[in-house]
Amino acid sequence: MKVALDAMGSDAAPSSEVEGALAALAEDTDFEVVLLGLREALEPFKKEIGEAQGLALVEVEEAIGMHEAPSEALKTKTYSSIARGIDLLKRGEVDAFVSAGNTGAVMAFSLFTLGRIKGIQRPALGASFPTPSGHTFVLDVGANVEAKPVQLRNYAVMGRIVMEKIFRVPQPRVGVINVGHERGKGNQLTQEAYGLLEQAPIRFIGNLEGSEVFRDKADVIVTDGFTGNVLLKVCEGMGEAVLSTLHTTGKKYRWRSWFSKKVFRDFISGLNYEESGGAILLGVEGSVIISHGRSSAHAITNALRLASFTVREGVVDAIKEEFSN
Repeated sequence: MKVALDAMGSDAAPSSEVEGALAALAEDTDFEVVLLGLREALEPFKKEIGEAQGLALVEVEEAIGMHEAPSEALKTKTYSSIARGIDLLKRGEVDAFVSAGNTGAVMAFSLFTLGRIKGIQRPALGASFPTPSGHTFVLDVGANVEAKPVQLRNYAVMGRIVMEKIFRVPQPRVGVINVGHERGKGNQLTQEAYGLLEQAPIRFIGNLEGSEVFRDKADVIVTDGFTGNVLLKVCEGMGEAVLSTLHTTGKKYRWRSWFSKKVFRDFISGLNYEESGGAILLGVEGSVIISHGRSSAHAITNALRLASFTVREGVVDAIKEEFSN
């Protein structure tokens, strides 16, 4: 298993990426990482990189900033860490690509270099949300601000495959975010998508309200990228707020005992984006993981782990087979 890692992506790059890669290699010996970065940025880590087994270095000439327009980066940054990493994936020299860099640039190069899976109009970003007993997989969380009904149908099928392959959930329940449970609720998008979802090869359970995302009501939830991204950011902010509150007032209200309760502890940690590692870019011809820009070494390790899961469980091949039929 070989994964290309953009060393110039996170806010703390390349420190987070180097430390995260070393930790991933320490826990999985059947694993290799190809680190892509600027020579001057990686110079302080040359000794660590050289001594690590399974860690290779590819020096690049450019890096794409967080605020650069994806369309411009696609034209002018063809020798960047993102471009080179995705090119390695296209040529089969690595099995997956991970970046905590510019999300739009990763998507643009993925679409341009890898291409879409036949039958997929637009790719989607899927992320895991915690529930008291497991996970809910939500997509799209930001790949496309707007969506068409057929795209929500495609998201649902891809989400079903992820839950079956990675999370081992047989016949996952699929719902669509809406403002009410009734069939006729919502805007034109959700109303038209409802009928397509009923006919799709999924276990469709209908509309779900936002308050039900964390309550084990569904295993897969589909929505447009605007709504999904807002939901993702609310989740991240809620996790940080809850942890901060517990730390500052826990002793006063004797909450310490709650930290010993596994369900509560796991649920709270699941709200932390670092635990999931990143979002899976679904619908392109390759395994691509996009991590948060604030990713620490721990988050990068989890992103590499997620990338290996998607490859080992054959998520991309399963999606291709499903849509070829």
